[in-house]
Amino acid sequence: MPEPPRPQRIAEIHGLRGLALALVVIFHLFGNGRVSGGVDVFLALTGFLVTRSLVRRVTSSDLRVAEHYGRTFLRLSAPMLVVLAGTAVLMVVVMPRSTWASTLREIAASATYVLNWEMIRNQLAYGAAGPSASPLQHFWSLSVQGQFLLVWPVVVLVAWRLARARVQLVLTLAVAVATIASFVFAWRLGAADQQVAYFHTWARFWELGLGALLALGLDRLRPPGPARPVLAWLGLLLVASSGLVLDGAALFPGPWALWPVGGALLVVIGSGSAVPWGPQRLLGLRPLRFVADISFPLYLWHWPLLIAWLSWTYATRTTLLAAVVVLSASVVMAWLTHRFVERPVARIGAPFTGMVRLVTVPLVLGVVAGGTLAVTAEVERQDAARKAAAVEAAERYAGCIGAAALDPALAECERPADLIDASLGYQAPDGSACWSNKERPVALKVCTLGPKTGYTRRLLAVGDSHNHQLVPAYRAIAERRGWRIDVAGRAGCHWNARDRVGTPAASVELCDRWKEELAAYIAEEEVDAYVVVHSSLVNVKASRGESEIEALSRGMADAWATRPDPSVPVIAVQDSPIFEPSGALFARVVQACIDDHGLAAAVECARSRDEVVRDDGSLAATRLATNAHHVDLTSYFCGEKRCSPVVGNLEVYLDGVHVSPLYAETLAPYLGERIAKILR
Repeated sequence: MPEPPRPQRIAEIHGLRGLALALVVIFHLFGNGRVSGGVDVFLALTGFLVTRSLVRRVTSSDLRVAEHYGRTFLRLSAPMLVVLAGTAVLMVVVMPRSTWASTLREIAASATYVLNWEMIRNQLAYGAAGPSASPLQHFWSLSVQGQFLLVWPVVVLVAWRLARARVQLVLTLAVAVATIASFVFAWRLGAADQQVAYFHTWARFWELGLGALLALGLDRLRPPGPARPVLAWLGLLLVASSGLVLDGAALFPGPWALWPVGGALLVVIGSGSAVPWGPQRLLGLRPLRFVADISFPLYLWHWPLLIAWLSWTYATRTTLLAAVVVLSASVVMAWLTHRFVERPVARIGAPFTGMVRLVTVPLVLGVVAGGTLAVTAEVERQDAARKAAAVEAAERYAGCIGAAALDPALAECERPADLIDASLGYQAPDGSACWSNKERPVALKVCTLGPKTGYTRRLLAVGDSHNHQLVPAYRAIAERRGWRIDVAGRAGCHWNARDRVGTPAASVELCDRWKEELAAYIAEEEVDAYVVVHSSLVNVKASRGESEIEALSRGMADAWATRPDPSVPVIAVQDSPIFEPSGALFARVVQACIDDHGLAAAVECARSRDEVVRDDGSLAATRLATNAHHVDLTSYFCGEKRCSPVVGNLEVYLDGVHVSPLYAETLAPYLGERIAKILR
């Protein structure tokens, strides 16, 4: 068997590992949501180092299974548990109460190395930092690594038992087949559902597998001496540039992940060269060695600290000040964790070895996960009680709260003495079945509200999230009037012949596909009316000389003109007032005002009508189109001069942009009546 890697090679790989994880941190803090490829490098190096070590120890009969598992998971879990405890503290101190249950579930999943599956189960996207982002989303890669470290020693041992002298050949063939299968799976799953592919263990295995294949064949790869530093420099260039060139969050772990993974493998192949102009000096610089030493706890700490900072400051993005503060705090916490947790744990000896360690580590992890889930159950019980109280109050005073407070005919209606707390989410029924967001390939999701047979009218309600926010109203209308209302919505996309601007090109392409599917659906389905709603914040491509509103209106009118039967009316509903275009700013300014004043917020937190009511182009579009009608419900949000975030004992908004589901339901009588008049 080959000798273990030389000290210089080990030092260079250690430096590369530190560089990769440092790139993850830097891009998270300064990269405006871009993904560096550092995690892909980390997984490839894990596959290389673990496989090389296991094969050497198995073939020399030096592998003690209990000691190996105990030591491996103790060194991984000790700093992880410290960060999870710190995240729990940050959650209580600065994070929104509404996020506690999900964060606690993620803590339990992280402690048991299954967070990637928890994120898949909850359909969490890996995205840029923000106050609503998961503080533990980066732990998915640790879960994938943990699952690999749990299974891989068994694979190597089985291969050794079956093949003995040919263990390396058998492993190479098996790993090669599994790696190819994983690569194809990642490619196909990424095309179908990239969010799931990003976290899926099997979609990520090929990165670990390539590292394992290199470990099995490295000693047969003998590039000429002068070529080795060239390969290493090329590999470093690929690793460092991947985040600048590629959108890893959208492309990985598909074929484009070969860019950073291939770069990492080139560095390993080219490492150990004695040529003075190789990258060993760079990778051996004292600052980089320091970063490499603390890279694992630095990776663990930086994200929850960043999310906590954004939650505390109500910021929507990472500013330079935030990045510097969070980076400094992360380095300090990482050094403390390395100095007082990682290093002492690595030196632990008898009697905490062998079976004692093997039993203790999973027992501690199980206790942490079980205790966290118990706390989660209590938090969810409290949330459910608050939801039930809100729903009970809403049902008791139904027809008098919310928009009804602005109905002159209901001035004497009985209303509660306090603000109804619906902030924990009176959920819109069947909402997800109507909603298309980031799935690939694009799917036109259509749900049916009200009776599916025996209905008197059939409507199709279509638009972006501002159409989706009216699902509770549509459902109430359908049930009360015996109508069938089909709802189809897509994030950031509405029925318009023009392309949206100010959004990534990939989103425009996906929106175009959705609109194509919508057109096909409209061509096949007979309805009595089309209800259209969109956000007043969107803009579309304008021709020379056109204003933004003119472009928006003409684009809508052109799209409506494609409906197969012009005698079927289009009913354009004016967008709800935008109280605050930034959800974080709404939380910091408006929600704080509501919390301080309660029912008095109806006056104290009100704003000028001109400030919050925006032209969404729908009125002008109806004037350009045939058989198009405009419905304006602004009078059920605002008085003559002022608009309030609290109306009729209810909070109007979820985030300043979207109406709360409970308030939306109170709009049903008024929206239903307006539509009924048009259909008579």
